[in-house]
Amino acid sequence: MSDNPRKWTVMVYLAGDNNLAEECVFALTEMKKVGSGDGVDVIASLDSGVHENTELVIEQGTTLGQLDKELDKSQEERLATKARELMKDNAEEKPRTYFDVIFDFVQRCVEKYPAQHYMLALSGHGGGIAENFLNKEDANKIDSLSVISMAELIGKISSKLLGGKKIDILGMDSCLMSMTEVAYVVHNFAKVMIGAEGFEPVAGWPYASVLEAVRKLAKSKSDGGSDQDVKDLSGKIVCDYVSYYTDYQAAGVSVDQSACDLDHSVELMWAVNSLSQVLLSYLPNPKTGKVDSEVRNALVLAHWEAQPYKHEQYTDLYDFCERLKFYCKEKAVTSACQNVMNAIRGSGNEKDGAQADAQFKHERGYEGKPTTKVSNFRNYDGFILKSCYSGLTVQYSFGVSIYFPWAEEPSALKEYEQLYFARDSRWAEFLRAYLKATKRDVRPGRKILAGQEEKIGSFEDMFTINLFNVTSSNGAILPDNRNSSVNRNSSVNRNSSVNRNLGNVIGSMRNPPTEFDECVCEDDAASSGLTQKKIGAQKSRASKTVASSGKAKVRGTKKGTKTGRTSR
Repeated sequence: MSDNPRKWTVMVYLAGDNNLAEECVFALTEMKKVGSGDGVDVIASLDSGVHENTELVIEQGTTLGQLDKELDKSQEERLATKARELMKDNAEEKPRTYFDVIFDFVQRCVEKYPAQHYMLALSGHGGGIAENFLNKEDANKIDSLSVISMAELIGKISSKLLGGKKIDILGMDSCLMSMTEVAYVVHNFAKVMIGAEGFEPVAGWPYASVLEAVRKLAKSKSDGGSDQDVKDLSGKIVCDYVSYYTDYQAAGVSVDQSACDLDHSVELMWAVNSLSQVLLSYLPNPKTGKVDSEVRNALVLAHWEAQPYKHEQYTDLYDFCERLKFYCKEKAVTSACQNVMNAIRGSGNEKDGAQADAQFKHERGYEGKPTTKVSNFRNYDGFILKSCYSGLTVQYSFGVSIYFPWAEEPSALKEYEQLYFARDSRWAEFLRAYLKATKRDVRPGRKILAGQEEKIGSFEDMFTINLFNVTSSNGAILPDNRNSSVNRNSSVNRNSSVNRNLGNVIGSMRNPPTEFDECVCEDDAASSGLTQKKIGAQKSRASKTVASSGKAKVRGTKKGTKTGRTSR
């Protein structure tokens, strides 16, 4: 260990009790290429099928087999210490969640290696706000963190362990975590967040280059670096990550990564709030009471062309605004788009930065409550410190994504509305209006034709959500990544099993109806005296009313109902 005053403590939690175990060990070998020194202490905790949260102080050394010996020794010491504590207290070991495990790891690091700056990297499976974080597979049980519990963890670390100071760099060595929603929940507890909008390769971060960059800064600055130095370091980590994976273009690998200045998270929220407010005024237009078809169509085109992630559930926020600004010529909309673009990249980096609103009057703000806030979006430094990409599939990544599904999944939207960002920015409110305006009408059947729209059917939310699948089978789903829903064996669990009962799913219809009417067969029509001409006329009338009725009979999944078999 270095005799110099500690400038940086780098903590890496490796959640590898799943299909990432080998890659987590690889990460340790990368760390040992550089190790601790120059006022930098590096501590890692490995959770795998063999090691349960084994902690290791990373010293430089590349001797083959040495890492395994160090891990075994650390594990023996941990088990011996645990046994003594249990015997002393004469108590049974209490089960602990990932929340407790990671907090305790950081607590030991901070107490033993106090420093002027702290970096915490969380390495494992991630899925953005629509999935859990750092999945741990234990028999048939999966432990993980939600995005909200992850934020509570970072908040507790800041308040209880750092005396209210923010973590300098929060590293998300996981898939899909560079989102507006994720950044917003941690912005009070960390200065910079580094993560990817898209999928990460299973190998994760190149930790040797990360630690080299940290040690270089620590060696050059007596205090470990200023806030600006921390931001520059974050940008260096991003550039090195993308450079590292550029060679993997030969294997068809595309990557992206960005560093987010969390001090500007609130500014970005207000910019999105302005966009939501403007778009809501067209869905429907308050003057006509109808949806503005030009704005609606521009929204669909922009959404269609913008950079997607996670099977098109997330969208790059900047790219969406750029596309919407291109397709929609309504001045209020183009200005609101520029508000967001300025907030992301900085007004000084935007050629049309002056098109943003100088005095935007917000109608609603925090928790959706009325506000008198007025924003000037023409003078913003920018939320994204550095954004880089390599390869074909993520080339329109500008640093931060947002939840933007194509179809209404009621239960998913309800969960999304629990996030502060979703409510404060009014994005959840916009999503409901957008999905309603673009949702296809129910195909008229018996009930609608009989004027009984309130009796059309639907499935319960928990059943409907499994029918949505907007991905294609053309290779868009890549199993070799750190997304929490799949593993490198292309299956949904570590036993490489798949569901043999493959049935009909909604597929690529972008926003299908979530209600349905009973089919009118030719025999039914003849027996009821309905001619094709009459059916056509009634369908025309029905289609105008069913979308606005909002009434549907819910088809439940009661006990005893057969719902498991979806095909022959």
